[in-house]
Amino acid sequence: GLRLYKPPLRELFGLEVDRIPMASDLVRIGGGDHYITWTQVPGSTLQLRRPVPCAQIKQVGRHVAELAQVTMGKEQLIFARHHVPGTAYAPDQYPLVLAASCGKGRAVQFACSPRLWHQEFLGHAMGLDGLFWRSIVWAVRKPFAALMMPPYVSIRVDDAIGRHDFRYVEVMNEHGHHPLVSCFPDEVSDEVVPFMRSRWESGQVDWDVHAFDYYDLLPFDFGIGEREDGDLEEIFARVDRWYGARGLKPPKTAYFHWGEIGVRVLRHLKARGRTFLFSPYHIGQLKVERLFPNWWPYGLNSLFYDYVPEEPEIYNIGGGLPRHLMAHDVLTGCTTWAGENPVNDMDKAAERSADAVRLGLDSGFFTELTTHEQKIGVLSLEEIERWMSLLGPKVERFAIRSVGHEQAAEYTKGRDETWIASASTLGEDQIEVCLDGKSSVPLELAVFEEDGDSVGLRWEEIPIVEGRTRVDL
Repeated sequence: GLRLYKPPLRELFGLEVDRIPMASDLVRIGGGDHYITWTQVPGSTLQLRRPVPCAQIKQVGRHVAELAQVTMGKEQLIFARHHVPGTAYAPDQYPLVLAASCGKGRAVQFACSPRLWHQEFLGHAMGLDGLFWRSIVWAVRKPFAALMMPPYVSIRVDDAIGRHDFRYVEVMNEHGHHPLVSCFPDEVSDEVVPFMRSRWESGQVDWDVHAFDYYDLLPFDFGIGEREDGDLEEIFARVDRWYGARGLKPPKTAYFHWGEIGVRVLRHLKARGRTFLFSPYHIGQLKVERLFPNWWPYGLNSLFYDYVPEEPEIYNIGGGLPRHLMAHDVLTGCTTWAGENPVNDMDKAAERSADAVRLGLDSGFFTELTTHEQKIGVLSLEEIERWMSLLGPKVERFAIRSVGHEQAAEYTKGRDETWIASASTLGEDQIEVCLDGKSSVPLELAVFEEDGDSVGLRWEEIPIVEGRTRVDL
């Protein structure tokens, strides 16, 4: 704990630390515009899965920025008194993350146990990763290069049959977005095909086949089991004919309805160059047999990427939201659909979408804003326009790049298969970076530089990596 630190270390922050530790399950983000909390919402709170041990800090130096706190309220007091004898904490907000300039350097102190990052307490990609990596970037000597994910944001619309004649795609395009629309082809009218083809040919949308209709799935006989090879041959021939008759081609990513996916379908995807898949579940599971909360084999039902164990040429990737934090559909509770809300509330929709962006990008991932066409169907095009317009200002600090899902997936895979092997300074403002691995697309290095009390960032594109590659910045 902090109380065991040598006095010179505690004096960096002017800390007075009680010998009795504490524990809390509620984190509160402080106010201000510090770099470390730049993308957080001031005053917002995050509930942990269980209380995490923390040092009880009684005092900090006046030069120290208090960036986050843990709450010691009634519920936390009850927990603490059952686990630490002799406790008598005063209800308050206690320091959790502290930052200070110290001489020519900078220092950041977390006052909690590192077990915070274990899944049992909170885990990574659950809302606090931004505090962690931005603390490193703020304190480290610069220039500093990192192979990070650019601030990519994509949009996905499931269960599509052509409500508004797909004109909502046009609204999204006007705001720079490139949606992936996952369709029920048996319910899509031929009248909208010219619009679909025009938008696809201009590189502004991708059209996926989600299922034939709500209960007629492609890879699975819904709720019964995986389809046989002969059935799959006929099904994919039928899907091929649907695309061919409309002058379209499928995207590389397959989003199957209900998420029921079998192993046999993988070879049919590979044969069509569809090498990206979205499935947080074990391939072959019925919906009712899914393993959670452990979400084997990835451990998460959100923000995951890895190879499919049964077929390593298929890359499984998901930019969804942790369902225990918020519904994965960003319009849930924001529209009149199914009585979820008395009115269509686009302010709420924009805020929920902004929460998704913050979680994904602060976690070092990309964000995929997911919704369903049923909910878009109860909105007017003017309301969809308002949703898109309100979202922009809420996420402007991220300098987002709106991209198609395929671009985000290709980049994620390339970054996964590439790494910084070494880096060294060539002077005060130059660094040499050696990368290794292999990427199918050009990647970028995030280069961080001192900018007064804050941190500057520029993105430097690097050539496609094929083995050891040196880059001078």
